[in-house]
Amino acid sequence: MIPTTETTLRFTGDYPVITVWLVAFGLAAAMWFLYRRELKFVGSRWAWVPAALRSLAVFLLVLALSGPMMRRETTQRQLGRVVLAVDTSASMKLEDKGSDARLLRAEKMLLSGATPLLKKLTETQDVELVLLRGQLTQHVWWNRQKGKDTSGDMPTTFEVQADAPITNLDNALRDALGPVTPGTALVLLTDGQHNGPGSPEEFATTMKQANTPIFTVGFGSEIPPPDLSVLNVITAESVFTEENLQGRLLISDSLPAGTPALIKITSSGKTMWEQNFTGDGKGERRFDFHFPVKELPLAPAAERDKTLRLLNVQVAVQGERSNLEKTRSNNSREVALHLLSKKRKVLILDGRPRWETRYIHNHFDRDERWEAKLVFDDYADKIDSGSIQKLFPLTREELLSYDLVLIGDVSPSRFKEFQLDWLVEYVEKRGGGLILIDGLHGHLKEWAKGKTASLIPVSWPASSNALAKNIVWRLTPDGERQQALRLSDSPSANATLWPTLPEMRWAAQVTAQPGAVTLATLGTSGTLTPTATLPAAVFRPVGAGAVLYLATDDLWRWRFQVGDLYHQRLWMQLAAWVAAPPFQAEDKKLSIGSDRMRYTPGEQSEIRVRVRNAAGELVSNAEPRAFVLLDGKEIATLQLEPDPTHFGIYRTLSPPLKAGAYEIAVADSPAAARSDLRLSLRVADAGNPEWATLTMNRPLLEAMANTSGGRFMREEQAATELPDLLKSIDRKQVTIQETILWSSWWWFGAVIVLISVEWLLRKRFKLV
Repeated sequence: MIPTTETTLRFTGDYPVITVWLVAFGLAAAMWFLYRRELKFVGSRWAWVPAALRSLAVFLLVLALSGPMMRRETTQRQLGRVVLAVDTSASMKLEDKGSDARLLRAEKMLLSGATPLLKKLTETQDVELVLLRGQLTQHVWWNRQKGKDTSGDMPTTFEVQADAPITNLDNALRDALGPVTPGTALVLLTDGQHNGPGSPEEFATTMKQANTPIFTVGFGSEIPPPDLSVLNVITAESVFTEENLQGRLLISDSLPAGTPALIKITSSGKTMWEQNFTGDGKGERRFDFHFPVKELPLAPAAERDKTLRLLNVQVAVQGERSNLEKTRSNNSREVALHLLSKKRKVLILDGRPRWETRYIHNHFDRDERWEAKLVFDDYADKIDSGSIQKLFPLTREELLSYDLVLIGDVSPSRFKEFQLDWLVEYVEKRGGGLILIDGLHGHLKEWAKGKTASLIPVSWPASSNALAKNIVWRLTPDGERQQALRLSDSPSANATLWPTLPEMRWAAQVTAQPGAVTLATLGTSGTLTPTATLPAAVFRPVGAGAVLYLATDDLWRWRFQVGDLYHQRLWMQLAAWVAAPPFQAEDKKLSIGSDRMRYTPGEQSEIRVRVRNAAGELVSNAEPRAFVLLDGKEIATLQLEPDPTHFGIYRTLSPPLKAGAYEIAVADSPAAARSDLRLSLRVADAGNPEWATLTMNRPLLEAMANTSGGRFMREEQAATELPDLLKSIDRKQVTIQETILWSSWWWFGAVIVLISVEWLLRKRFKLV
């Protein structure tokens, strides 16, 4: 744009400006008076000119004492960058009372009218139009530098339907923005029904740190129409046949008060649980359910996986008012349930009942997928009569049946030699997971000697002292990439979260062994960078298994004021990562497993395969392939890659899955045929989350705007208020040029010219 220049005169001398000006005027006036007395006998009408020139020269010389300076300020205005992100999820297809569909209203606002809002914004901003398509983004149009860089003519329609299966107001918006530069703003047109991964609030915090305001434009009514919907089904994904299945149903109720309704759970047409209730129109409601698992109908004879059961949750208005609801597409949800024959097992061994290990045991004990055994040393004088010898697995086979072993601050001298041999075999050959938790008594140092030394990924310097007080954790780059260390749904916010967690009171000082990976380091609160020589979490593969060392037993302090929010999540993630991976289908040669037992459409399954040779030993150089079959038809062939955590195990990710019955078959080499062993997966339709809530989520949109430094607007405000609000992001480049006049050639050149002309005129008038 055309630059503007402003020129000003400033005075920077050591003397007061008014005083200098008064002295300059006084001396100039005195010079005029004296000069006029000399010229009174000159008859020319130009006789006053030499006096004026001399007075002006004196005035300029004295004025130099005020330090005159000329300042030229040139402002070059650059266009700000505005990214318009439009939500095209299924909820934007809703028609609010007396109006068009939400997406159509957004389209008219931006693209219709005599001067469309999109065109108006291009007059003062660089504009990019992006459509949010669930997890993905679609860049539709851009116009930069007053049209010098554009993708073409401005569109007149979005040319898409409101059919994206989810709304993601975190990851999708990050993709829409790309690299953030100064002078960027995000305008989000949505109903705010975030139901995808990530956290919009954490995204808004990140944008505040990047000085990028978010202006949210809300579409939709805040008054819910009459409707019932299933919001969520909270229950175990697997359960034992002799147990009761318990869970909680969350529904949204915006019915007129007094409307009769029914909620029930069925399986293969058989009602397992039901409850009548009366609508009250107050929003979210909760219903707890339970029923005996053994009463579930048997699997159909044609079903390959006899452990799979499908539950259908339904909610409906009863009686004459059954047609009252806005939509019935959100009234049901299918849930897959797997019947288990055995749980995963964890053995916890510690020298004393520390807070850390007691809380860890509670986490495993409450998890339906795990069976936990906790053993504390009672320090009996005779080892044989002590609690460890009484409760430690009696046979080698019993120990090898465990998936995870946690060893705390207990001395190896409390174990017998053959028990230590079993532990080494458990990790190195069985492929089990081992987690070591250091303690104040320092007994873990003893494990670094003798036959168990190969299990320990750290060493203790001879002169090391334990850290005390104000200890915080910081993730290393390797730790930031590790999913098991995610305590935040937003990857970008996870690394900054760890140092803000409650401080530790104690930690051991160790160094990582060669080949080990440091995932987190210790530092004192207030330090800006971690201390690289003080590892907090160290990981190393050992044979077929994996070992994780933790330098402190104070992680339980993270429960302060938040309960199990971080502590339980961390430990269950660490257990799932370090423990020997579970396999749902096994034979003598192959084992096939998946990361979860329940999937919803669009998710990917992590497929795991373990290969053994004829002698039962793990094979590390195999090239297995996995075949994904949907309803008996092959839809994908996947090459598996070695698992860096566990020896002899291979992993891959399936393509995004849609609802249906899947089977996973495996070939242990490219030339081998598929095995008869199959792993069955069921991707159950969890219902359309876009229809769970039919109103605009104003609190979320206001929180995003306020946190980032932007503003929330309803759709009717945006067309008139948005252009003025976006002017605040314009970038300005200001160039300042200062010329010191009193010491410049221009200033003294003017004095010399004045005196020279005056001298010539004096000669002319014969005054010299």
